Amino acid sequence: MKKLTPVRVRDLSHLDKLAENDKLHLTSYPELSRQKELVVQAYKDYDNNCGNPWLITSPIICEKLKAGLLSHYSYPPGSIDYFEKITNSSPDVCPMCGGFKPFTRDHLLPKADYQAWSIFSKNLVPACDCNLKRGSALKGDEATQARVLHPYYDQFLSDRLLSCKITPRNNFKFFDLKLIFISPEHPEIASIKFHTHNIVIKSGIEKWLKGQLVKLKIKPSNVIQTLPKRKQVTKVDVIEALEDCLERYDEQTGTCNNWNSILCHGLLNSEGMLSWLVEKHNNNIV
Repeated sequence: MKKLTPVRVRDLSHLDKLAENDKLHLTSYPELSRQKELVVQAYKDYDNNCGNPWLITSPIICEKLKAGLLSHYSYPPGSIDYFEKITNSSPDVCPMCGGFKPFTRDHLLPKADYQAWSIFSKNLVPACDCNLKRGSALKGDEATQARVLHPYYDQFLSDRLLSCKITPRNNFKFFDLKLIFISPEHPEIASIKFHTHNIVIKSGIEKWLKGQLVKLKIKPSNVIQTLPKRKQVTKVDVIEALEDCLERYDEQTGTCNNWNSILCHGLLNSEGMLSWLVEKHNNNIV
């Protein structure tokens, strides 16, 4: 998860060009020209309400225009030139799940249900395959107004929200692992939990974390790459190495909620793991 600055796009100008393009008679012409003000107001409504699906009302536009806007997303006319810029705007981390190298785009408001925002730049964010795993998850319990978090509008995505608790069993032969929330009393905790369960966990972070623990058993320095490969270490050395890793990963990705950072934070704060890392690392030093 990541707070992301949106790509600068003149959405209303793009709408104007589409509305005036009579070559699009098989898709959006002339319906967009006739109903453009409804779409313009929908864009403004989205922006004014920070993409919050509980506060946004879909405009009443005709079925042909809905299909036409969907078609423009799948087969962009020449005047739409910003999709790839959005895909490439977070090259090191997925803003939706905190995983690696987003290669596609996600519609915050799913395009199948919210066609008016199919090509609206602020409804499009870079994403990895968590896009497909999320499905149509958008809103949770009405009483809490839980929702998917928005990388462009939710400022608290700049804060550390997630860590992991690692509990060893059978003298560190096995580990129990679960994601935990840094601030359980956070004013947006319902949405943070909803987003975590429907996007971050579905994207496979728990399986990835468990895989990293297996690698740590074999050689900690292959995972914690700031550990010296040929030198014995103390607990203080391991703490410094993990803190250095945290800082590097956070600077590289622009977020504290990347998967590597979640792992390092969990190792730093899970009982017994630091002493275990010292022992495992030093046993590898000949």
